[in-house]
Amino acid sequence: MEKKILVPLAEGFEMIEALSIVDVFRRAGVHVDLAAIGDNLQVTSSHQVQVMADVYLADCTDNDYDLIVLPGGIPGAQNLQQSAILAELLKKQNSENKLYGAICAAPAVVLEHHGLLQGKNATCHPRFADQLRSRAHTGEKVVIDKNCVTSKGAGTSIEFALELLGILLGEEKKKEVASGMAIEA
Repeated sequence: MEKKILVPLAEGFEMIEALSIVDVFRRAGVHVDLAAIGDNLQVTSSHQVQVMADVYLADCTDNDYDLIVLPGGIPGAQNLQQSAILAELLKKQNSENKLYGAICAAPAVVLEHHGLLQGKNATCHPRFADQLRSRAHTGEKVVIDKNCVTSKGAGTSIEFALELLGILLGEEKKKEVASGMAIEA
C-alpha cells in the first residue's frame, strides 16, 4: 500500500524545513499532500517566498496519513497552532499511534500546546526550548520517541526528513534517497 504523508503550510512557514521534507519523501515515491491551512493555496514563507500548496487542509480531514509533519518558522508555527483542523488531525494521529513530527519552533509552539509531547522526549529550536514542559529538552538534532519525531531547525531539516523516511520505509530506502542527494546515511 502506498504511503501517504501530510505537510501543512501556514503563512510564515520556514521554507527549507517544509520543502526538505517534501523533497525527500517525493524522491522516495511517497504521496505528499502539501496542504494550505488557510483559504489560499499560495502560501508565503517566513522569508517571503511564495509556495503553491497542493490542497487545502480542510479537504484532508477524511484522509488517513502514515505521517503528519510540521515545518517551523515564525509566525508559521503560531499559525499552525491556531488551526483547529490541524489540532484534531494531530490528536487523531497520536491516538491511533501513527507517526507525527515537527521541527524548529513547531514542537514547542504546536505539539506542546496541544498536549502531543506529554511523556515524550523532544527537541526544538533552542530559542523555544523553555516552552517544552512535557520533558527535558534534549538538545539533540533529531529525537525519536515512540510515534513522535522532533528536530531543531533549518540546519537539521534534511537529516530530520531522512530519519522520518527511514522509520516509514526502512533503512534501505533511506540510504537510497540519501545517496541520490550525496549524503551518507
